[in-house]
Amino acid sequence: MKINNTLKLIIAIVVSELAGIIGSVFTTPSIAGWYAGIVKPALNPPAWVFGPVWTTLFALMGIAAFLVWKKGLDRRDVKIALGIFLGQLVLNTLWSIIFFGLHSPGGAFIEIIFLWLAILATIIAFVKISKPAAWLLVPYILWVSFAGYLNYSIWQLNSPTSGEQVACTQEAKLCPDGSYVGRTGPKCEFAVCPGGNNDPWKTMTDSKTGMTFQYPETLLTTYIHAQDWPPQVQVLNELFTCTEAGSETARAGKTEKRLVDDREYCRTSIVEGAAGSIYTQYAYAFPLYSTGSTQADRKTIIFIFTIRATQCGNYDEAERKACEGEREAFDLDSVVDRMAKSINFK
Repeated sequence: MKINNTLKLIIAIVVSELAGIIGSVFTTPSIAGWYAGIVKPALNPPAWVFGPVWTTLFALMGIAAFLVWKKGLDRRDVKIALGIFLGQLVLNTLWSIIFFGLHSPGGAFIEIIFLWLAILATIIAFVKISKPAAWLLVPYILWVSFAGYLNYSIWQLNSPTSGEQVACTQEAKLCPDGSYVGRTGPKCEFAVCPGGNNDPWKTMTDSKTGMTFQYPETLLTTYIHAQDWPPQVQVLNELFTCTEAGSETARAGKTEKRLVDDREYCRTSIVEGAAGSIYTQYAYAFPLYSTGSTQADRKTIIFIFTIRATQCGNYDEAERKACEGEREAFDLDSVVDRMAKSINFK
């Protein structure tokens, strides 16, 4: 049966995207768990970036394969080129299985070298048949080159250099109770303070306004993560007002009043979904009135940040219940309230 070009294009794109879908079966469950807990290099993009990038790259792969396929399978060079193309798709999927499924950055790095060589072989085979098809694979090999760097960095950052105990520096951290703890463990992290945790709050200074406030370095959650963190700050020399309106899925978002420990907040939230997660951009506005201040001295402060929450339906029954339980127990208002109470101006 002869297949027309439109159907060939659809098939080529679907087959390419299918490789990404199979890989995501192993990727998605590890994003909020194992992957979130490992050490990553400074250039590592946010997790939500990978979904849109790979979807685009797989689409370009499909178009490239179509441009070669339409030259005719009766040609020997076309058959060979498409065979190499399918081979690199298999290697692409295999990398996701090794890295995310088996949690093996070392094994995945070895595999990604073979993937890179297979992509290069595909480009060489394609350029002899269709130069546009070869050019469409250039973003792919560049991204895999970058992914190789990230893979190698993660492997090195999360693997001890030898079987010997790592020698940590003799630094000490002051705990809230007045005691001190030193560095320990394979990553030389500070030991946990008595009765506390290993994630103290940090101090942020806004250079434009001279305002300082404390914020948690992380949220200490497994399925909920802060983006654009620490929060961006706006200081308005105007009285605080709040008008409730809208919905979270509208362009302007949903604005509502929140009361935490007798302090009123005006919270605006905008919700978007992408790559198996829910992204909610928040803007918390609240009054900052010092004792004895005049009306002219009163300010309105706004904290702006984004929260990424993994969609709990992506997990199996046990992990899904843990995810849902964390979502129900998470108190974002209290976190913001503690940050607001710590504000000082130089």
